[in-house]
Amino acid sequence: MAINWQTVIPHHLDGATLVAFVPFMLAFCGGEASAPHVKNLEHPRSYAKVMIGLAATAICFDLLGSMAIGMTVPKNEIENSTGFVYTYGKLLNTIGLPGDLLQKVVGILLACGVIGELGNWIAGPNQGMFEAAKQDYMPKYFAKATKRGVPFRLMVLQSLIVTVASVLITFTSGTDADFAFNVSLAATTAQYLMVYMIMLTSYIVLKHEHEDLHRTYYMSKSPLRSTIIACIAMIITVVAFFVTFIPANGTPANLRTAYVILLAAMCIVVLIIPLVLYRYKNKWTW
Repeated sequence: MAINWQTVIPHHLDGATLVAFVPFMLAFCGGEASAPHVKNLEHPRSYAKVMIGLAATAICFDLLGSMAIGMTVPKNEIENSTGFVYTYGKLLNTIGLPGDLLQKVVGILLACGVIGELGNWIAGPNQGMFEAAKQDYMPKYFAKATKRGVPFRLMVLQSLIVTVASVLITFTSGTDADFAFNVSLAATTAQYLMVYMIMLTSYIVLKHEHEDLHRTYYMSKSPLRSTIIACIAMIITVVAFFVTFIPANGTPANLRTAYVILLAAMCIVVLIIPLVLYRYKNKWTW
């Protein structure tokens, strides 16, 4: 693998190049979860610098990791679903260790780490849904918690939704594991971006109609500058959203249509359910 300006930085922005940014987009999704803690900082204005530093650090580590895989694994053997673990096996083989066995151990450790991360991801939406249930946006059945305040019923509901979605994606991919991985990755990113569009729209409305509200942190006290920045972010988000619908490189021709249909179906379901819940607020009898 040759390392130079041409190979490290993409110079041709076509569909194949843009879709490669989907994993990078997902890496930054969730960064906004730290925003509520700005009020606890001694110097709230430093929050923007911290986020820029976080983005720069993440990009550097992603770049180095991708280069390590590219230098270790032959191009025709790289798979999105197994690239990281397979790279460990190849590296361990080169130093005389049983890479085929140890890469399975690395895979198990990675799975344990992902489960821990999922636990963190579930906690945020779970509490939001719990508050919605308590305000009658959802059936009262889900507004009940354990004696320790854990909304167990909502956690079970979340688990069932994720499990069913995962099973459907996995079994519609046949023997192509990369297909299931790519669809899951793109669907997660697309749904995150949908929320970001809503957040940016809310920000613009709040900035113009409720400027008098107290805020701990101001991106800019100029409504015009804030709106311009938010509009630029909205354009980037919308473009990124549609990019996720481009099938990743290596997707079999007979599964490319299924890729788009599955992705669109999941986005539509995620979009419709909140509207239905809002429509029937205070009308749930169970």
